[in-house]
Amino acid sequence: MYLLAVLLLLYRDVSSADVVVGRKDNSTVLQCGEDPGNNITGVIWKIHHINNSLCLFSYADLAKGRHQTYSNCSTRMTFTNITLTIQNTQISDGGNYTCENSYFEGTFIATTILQVLAQPSVSLVINSDGSPECRAIGGFPAAEIYWIPHSDDISITKIKDLDDTLTVISTYKSDGVKATCLVSHPTFVSLWRQSIASPPRSLGGTHYFWRIIAFIIFSCLVIGLFLYCRYKSKAIPM
Repeated sequence: MYLLAVLLLLYRDVSSADVVVGRKDNSTVLQCGEDPGNNITGVIWKIHHINNSLCLFSYADLAKGRHQTYSNCSTRMTFTNITLTIQNTQISDGGNYTCENSYFEGTFIATTILQVLAQPSVSLVINSDGSPECRAIGGFPAAEIYWIPHSDDISITKIKDLDDTLTVISTYKSDGVKATCLVSHPTFVSLWRQSIASPPRSLGGTHYFWRIIAFIIFSCLVIGLFLYCRYKSKAIPM
């Protein structure tokens, strides 16, 4: 019965958790209930980050105006009563934040889920192979990339950057087709959209082929003219 009660309590806490969305490199503020004024006797923040790291902050109001604090959290986190402020928020700060505030009347417990978003930088270029390449750099979560018209010959590369953001590179293999790249991300108000035309590879190859043939013919003419002039100079009697 005790185990069942604990499971029901955990389910209730997670299902009633508030979700706060923060932005990478900005400040994020989390609050544990309403400000109790001077009635607070202690507070504990238990933080479980998305990378499975844990940290704890505790504050206890002792007798005669004395208090005791403990923290093994990042120095970017500051605590004031029921408020937790994260400066220069990073992707790794995301996770579950559970606070326990103790008052003379009882204890208030709440869980907040922090989701940190990072807006990607998007570009559309023709790569060294002559194919359209759509890049969404430094986003979190990973951006979704689509192409119009659809093609079965599309390669996608995902790279995790040092700051935990994700870069997505989508290459559209085409031959002289005008392709449109569409990028979706939670930080965008609407789809990012841009079109580009890739050069026809076959015509490009033929162009270089005829340039080589013309160079060979020109070289043969120059050599032939040189040999002819040399022969004529020897044929003239002194």
